[in-house]
Amino acid sequence: MTPVRRAILAYDEGAEKGDVAARDVFAQLGAVEAALAGFGMETERLAVGLDFARLKPSIIRVAHALVFNLVESLDGADRLQTLFPMLLESWGTPFTGSGSAAMLLSNHKVLAKAVLAGVGAPVPDCCFLDAAGRMVFLPEGEKAGGCWIVKPLESHASLFMDDSAVGKYADEKDLGGRLRELRAEHGMEFFAERYIEGREFNLSLVEEEGGARVLPPAEIVFAGFPAGKPRIVGHAAKWDEDSEDFRNTRRTFGTVGNEPDLAASLANLARAAWRAFGLSGYARIDFRVDAAGRPFVLEANANPCLAPAAGLAAAAGEAGWSFGELCERIVGAALLRASAG
Repeated sequence: MTPVRRAILAYDEGAEKGDVAARDVFAQLGAVEAALAGFGMETERLAVGLDFARLKPSIIRVAHALVFNLVESLDGADRLQTLFPMLLESWGTPFTGSGSAAMLLSNHKVLAKAVLAGVGAPVPDCCFLDAAGRMVFLPEGEKAGGCWIVKPLESHASLFMDDSAVGKYADEKDLGGRLRELRAEHGMEFFAERYIEGREFNLSLVEEEGGARVLPPAEIVFAGFPAGKPRIVGHAAKWDEDSEDFRNTRRTFGTVGNEPDLAASLANLARAAWRAFGLSGYARIDFRVDAAGRPFVLEANANPCLAPAAGLAAAAGEAGWSFGELCERIVGAALLRASAG
């Protein structure tokens, strides 16, 4: 394969006019550009929209190039991000991160739970509204009483996630009514997941020859949260630097040093999720651990945020890698897949 010395850094053309989560891609772009320059790659930016006829010549005109895929949504819709790797695959263009199938499976939160349950991974019970507006439970027959957390079905960045997302529901009618309210209010589908009271972890993985390297586990510590406040990583905790949630939600490494069984279980489940979805490049798997120490897989994040302050870079740093080395490994994995194909 001809050596690749140029990278096209692709991102959503609507990011500049988007919310704080969408604009975060510019921090990623700057950091990745600097990292790639550090090991001799030239870069150019490409804003990606739904004008696919314009995209193709913009990409294939650059000989022996790699696309560094930072596209997280298209036309303001997270669910459309799958279209971009699908196009790149059809053009035979090498690119970083996960392919379209892995992205499609993991981005749909209920479909993702079915995939995980299918390989024996423990997941919280969940429910959603089908096309006819009927409640569907996974596993079948699960009842709606108790505490649930409601989330958008195909959006990320903790969109619409605040304390009101967690609540107790008397029965199926009560919970279904809430899902219908949210769908009408926001114009998108929501689902409900059984709320797991306990600890929250995430594990990042980076592709290497023969599989994936699991990086040190991060625990999200909810410091000083008052009694009764849900321990969740909501939108404010991620994006509102002036909020109490942001200041008191802390990523911490080393908390499972004296819990080898839990550490091993989290790592094994992260690898199982990687294989189940066919992830590639890099990913992050999110977990809750209940009071009995049982881990539950919440979701798999293909192509998670690559900003230097985000979880993947932090885990890489904990493993002893610089941000440049992280990016070099991501690029190397993409080129290895391209040469094998």
